[in-house]
Amino acid sequence: MFSRRSFLQNAAASSALVTVGCKAPAALKPEARQISKVGLQTYTLREIFEPDPMGTLKLIKAAGYDYVELNGRNFANTAPADLRAMLDEVALPAPITHISLDNLRGDLNGLVKTCETLGCKYAVVPYIADDQRSYADWKSHAALMNTAGAQLRDSGIQLAYHNHQFEFEDLGDGTIAMDIIMGDCAPENLVMELDMFWAYLVDVDIPALFRQYPGRFKLCHIKDMNPSRADFKGADYGRITKDLMVNVGEGIIPFESYFALNDISGMEYFIAEHDSPQKPFLNAVSTSYEAVKAMRF
Repeated sequence: MFSRRSFLQNAAASSALVTVGCKAPAALKPEARQISKVGLQTYTLREIFEPDPMGTLKLIKAAGYDYVELNGRNFANTAPADLRAMLDEVALPAPITHISLDNLRGDLNGLVKTCETLGCKYAVVPYIADDQRSYADWKSHAALMNTAGAQLRDSGIQLAYHNHQFEFEDLGDGTIAMDIIMGDCAPENLVMELDMFWAYLVDVDIPALFRQYPGRFKLCHIKDMNPSRADFKGADYGRITKDLMVNVGEGIIPFESYFALNDISGMEYFIAEHDSPQKPFLNAVSTSYEAVKAMRF
């Protein structure tokens, strides 16, 4: 089982491996690689999406994005078929959506139908409530995701899990929730959407995580952090997202060093996000898009 203790003990060794990993692609390919298609999580624009979904989708398209990652609130008050018509009109596919853990306890056939209507290939569990994070809770969540993931996979939908920082907190005896999620769920039943911001906030050795679980990180959230990270350890969500989170390219997270390991991580979908972007929103999302497109690795 992968534990925080072994994770920290292997950090120095993994750093040496990362150096080799970063150089290998350059040796094989004289021209640096880049991300060909960039998505945006619509949670970024929730303030304007709900009153004006079509206008928001047009803004996202105008910023240059190739696809969107939806979330459940997008189709809570808009029929999935109507939302799909908007997506098609704007020529903005939605291969991914966030769902709730409760969706996995309910009508899985209905969830599959919603995903099929929207064109989603991935359904991502994005959050676990703070009163459901004990060791026993995580064992129960993992069992549910493993079972539901197998059923969804039979219908052509891949289940994924999205982290925050609490999945890396010690639950006792060096065990972390990430241990349980990855250890108890079969790789084919659950893959990861790595939120690099939250992992970086709590000093996770991201390259070591990729090497521990190769091929399981199919999606990622790209959002950046200003240099004052140490001042926000233990801060609440509102303060972190308002005062620490910045547009991609305006912060300190070394994304390119992580993307140099895509052949190890298995990364396929690259999704920009900002939980509290500053207005004007078009400028904010355009800044992140252009920064991701400018990355070379």
